[in-house]
Amino acid sequence: MNIFAGIGKIVDANLNGKVLKFNLAILQEKPCYVPCVLFDPDDEVRKFVEQLQNTEKVVWLKGRISSYEFESQGRTIRKIDVVTYPKSIKPI
Repeated sequence: MNIFAGIGKIVDANLNGKVLKFNLAILQEKPCYVPCVLFDPDDEVRKFVEQLQNTEKVVWLKGRISSYEFESQGRTIRKIDVVTYPKSIKPI
């Protein structure tokens, strides 16, 4: 199993039904955005992520790496998301 652990700021949080997607902006010389997803987050976790985004606090999080591919306009698109463990999101 592939595990990701990273430090950064939560940006672009978007709740779509039961899926909360956001990017982890990694702090480095060039911006690097790691796409993260939480499936069926409870209200406490959802509000916590929104609060972290608004305050721009640096967080540590952990999750498993999930890759998938799909066809779009005759091309194969490959994507990678970090399926975040809800209780692993910690402000530092």
